[in-house]
Formats: sequence, C-alpha cells, structure tokens
Amino acid sequence: MDAYRGAGAHPHHVEIPDPARTDGVRAYREPEQPHPLQLRLLEAEDEQAWAEELRTLLAAGRTDAAAARLAAELDGFEGKLARLCRATGPEQVTLRGWDDLLAYLAEWEGPPVTAITLGLTNPPDLVFEPGREHEPEVLLSVYSDDAYPFSTVPAETLLAECAAEAPAWIGHEEDVELYCELAGLAGLNTALIHCKHRHFLRDGRDGVTGRAPGGYVEYRLGCWRRTAHFLQAVQGAVAEHGLPRNCRLIVGAVGVDADFVTILEPPRRRISAADRSATASAPAFAALTIKPWTPREEPADPGPASGTNLRQRLAPGTPAEPAPSSAEPRRNWFARLFGRRGS
Repeated sequence: MDAYRGAGAHPHHVEIPDPARTDGVRAYREPEQPHPLQLRLLEAEDEQAWAEELRTLLAAGRTDAAAARLAAELDGFEGKLARLCRATGPEQVTLRGWDDLLAYLAEWEGPPVTAITLGLTNPPDLVFEPGREHEPEVLLSVYSDDAYPFSTVPAETLLAECAAEAPAWIGHEEDVELYCELAGLAGLNTALIHCKHRHFLRDGRDGVTGRAPGGYVEYRLGCWRRTAHFLQAVQGAVAEHGLPRNCRLIVGAVGVDADFVTILEPPRRRISAADRSATASAPAFAALTIKPWTPREEPADPGPASGTNLRQRLAPGTPAEPAPSSAEPRRNWFARLFGRRGS
C-alpha cells in the first residue's frame, strides 16, 4: 500500500477539477461587478432588441460595424469563448469554392442562373471525435428564372417569398454539383456547439441574480461573431470574384442562434421598366424578418421522406426557448429556403 500513498497515485484515483480554476462543464468565474451587457440581456425583451440591432446591421451589409460593436462588447469578458472570439479574426475566415462555382457557371449550358442561395448552419447529427473540430456547414443551391422570376422581382417581393410557408422555387434547384465551404471558424464553431451555457431560463437556476450569466452572454456574443465572420467571408469572395451576371445571392444563417437573411445584388442588374421604379431606392442588402412559426400536426401517413414533407418554420426574432426534442425541424426549414447541398 505504501506505493499508493502519494496523492493521486492510486490506480482508481480520480481528480475532481476545481470549477473556479478550470473550464469545466458549466464553470464560469463571474466578476464582482456585472459587465454592462450582462445587465442589458437580463430581460428577454431587452435581449431580443439587442439581437435585432445586430441582425439589422448584418442585413444592411454593415458587417464591419457589427464586428466592431461585438469586439467592443467582448471587452471585459475573460471566459473561454471570449478568448476564442478574440483569437478568431475576419482575416482568418474564408469562403472556399466560390471562384470554382463562378468558373463552372460561366460554362453552364442550362438556363441562365439568376439566384444562388448560400446559408450557414450546423448539422444536427454531428459526431465528435476526440480532438476533432468542425467548421460550420455551408448549404448551396442554384436557381434560374424557370423556378421563380429572381431577375425581375423587387427585393421586397423576393424577401416576402422567402418568408412564405413554401417558397415558389423549392424543389426546382439546378443540378450543379459544386460546393462551398468555410475555413477558419472550426475552433469557435466547435466551442459554441459544446457550450453548456446555451440557454438562460431566467428562473434562478443559473446561480446568479441581477445579471445574465457571463457564460451565456459570451455564448451569445460568440454566435453573432460566427455569423458576422461568415457574412464577411461571403462579401470578401463576392468582392474578389463577383457574381454571375443578373444573379442575386441570398445569404443567411439559420439554426445557429444568430440568424438573419439578406440579399446581395449584382451591380447594374437588368430589370424590367415596370420594376425599375420599385427598386430604385432598394439597398444593396435587404433584410428578411421571418415570422413566428406554429408547428403543424404530422399526417398519419406522411409518405416517402422528402425535402418538402419534412420542413417547418424557424423564427430568429423570437425569444430563446429550451432546445426542441429534435433538431430536424430547424434543419429542414433551412434546407427548404437554402437548398440541401452541403459542404
């Protein structure tokens, strides 16, 4: 027995980490004085208004302003997610495959491509291996005016169609076997997926009073940083390589707790005279506010599984709720709007 008398020497000894000194499951060292953003997000209505301000900036294409605001609000937070956010800058995040897609479409012999959807999400069935990190998934679909008059409708009409229960173009994607993927967000994205402070129920169970938990606030900041970096990467790719002629790019993020939809317009897009006056004052980016959804009862015999009979709605502007029993409704809503071609 003398061989096992030293602390931790017994073969069955298990070291229990001190939550005050480690990044444990829900370890977070709250500061003595709350951070201003912890006070701002204390009430659900105030948190929703804060998120809407960020969503509006991104939907207007003001990614630099959104990133600067998030960086300023991170100041004073010292948790693991805050450190990862500071270590992940926009210059590290790139969208790969955009130039290949444009080259492919330049030789495309099908109908003229008038819309591309590009969306950020995470698959609900990620399987993590020790030490492995995951980039967010990018879903890509390509459409022509055979599916919907993308090239002529005003931005407001297009966004209204995005918010419809079943947008007119669903199921009419062009057969383009090319993909885009993100690089540079794996560390932050994986930490956000693993984060145990994803929900703030405001019922006292978080062990803090008079403030939002610091770990939860860092999670919210990290989610918006991930989304902002995604849009910055898309903007960078478009600025460098452009868009196909007369093609709109619908960009969004759904199911990542920092959701938005916007439209990037090509310069000098040709439109009909009837639509010119309606679109003359439209911005280069247009925001989509997705209305709340109400789950519908599944039919007794749904028939063969397909992208249309599995889809449900997601409302990014509604207050956060406990995680649903299944991630499929969120995934399928995203697949409906942005198509089902993953990275």
